Amino acid sequence: MVNQIVNPRRPAVCVTGGAGFIGSHVVDRLLSEGARITVLDNLSTGRRENVEPHLGNPRFHFVQGDLLDLDCLRETIAGHDLVWHLAANTDIRGGTIQTDADLKNCVMGTWNVLEAMRLTGVRDLIFASSGVVYGDSPANPLLESTGPLLPVSLYGAGKLSGEAFVSAYCHLFGLRGWMFRFANVIGSRTNHGVVHDFVRKLRQNPRELEVLGDGYQVKPYLLVEECVDGMLYAYRNVALSVEQPCDVFNLSTDTTISVREIAEIVIDVLGLNQARIRYTGGRRGWPGDAPVILMGAAKLCQLGWSARHSSAEAVRIAASRLAQEMRA
Repeated sequence: MVNQIVNPRRPAVCVTGGAGFIGSHVVDRLLSEGARITVLDNLSTGRRENVEPHLGNPRFHFVQGDLLDLDCLRETIAGHDLVWHLAANTDIRGGTIQTDADLKNCVMGTWNVLEAMRLTGVRDLIFASSGVVYGDSPANPLLESTGPLLPVSLYGAGKLSGEAFVSAYCHLFGLRGWMFRFANVIGSRTNHGVVHDFVRKLRQNPRELEVLGDGYQVKPYLLVEECVDGMLYAYRNVALSVEQPCDVFNLSTDTTISVREIAEIVIDVLGLNQARIRYTGGRRGWPGDAPVILMGAAKLCQLGWSARHSSAEAVRIAASRLAQEMRA
């Protein structure tokens, strides 16, 4: 399906986490279309080099600041047409050690963004949520209407809490919010996730690849540029034409792939076909891992958008890109 995007008035956009993996791709896309962009990032996981090419652009402004600093958020967000809120804790496994990380960076950070918007009169919000909010739900596929939502990770709990605050602020204070529950997003510039970890491990030890769990974990995988495209499509072609406080969309492909298949693809991309795969065992790769996620994206598809690549194609493309980046 061809994903066509209309060309509305170019907005001034504040991107939280804009120096991170997904955020920097959002920045690239919007600047290429002529928008004015302000990035707010504390560089805890984001990297300045991700936005380095834009530092001389008069339409780009970078603020090194933290979501927990409400005064900084108010000053940064004021005067923008749209806040694209991507900043969050991205270390799902680390949340079991630092148990307040998701409370601070997902829940309190999102509340501060919403409060700054309320105080400065900025109305529109795009919020990056995650498919992990569904937890271990047996529904197949997982739809936006699936419930109850019982996350099995603190990251999932933080994202679900963020969705609740977005909904409440939209209904109480006149904001408009569009929430996107991501599949596993992969591609260049990422510094975490199964494809990144497999490429890194095989570069360190070309003879053996350690795989957490039994390898039968099955999930959908989406290229980062398609993730950005899906959010833009929904915002421009759906959200702006429908007057409602907020909405939620699954952003995924309708295909899945197992961790075992991912390992085989990465080994093939790196040309290490003699590498041995060693599984650590267990249904979950780590505490809080949801071993099976089957997300349905029919809601966006019915509105005219669908991913162009299957999960297997996305993994192969991402592995090739990351291998090139790690060689550089």
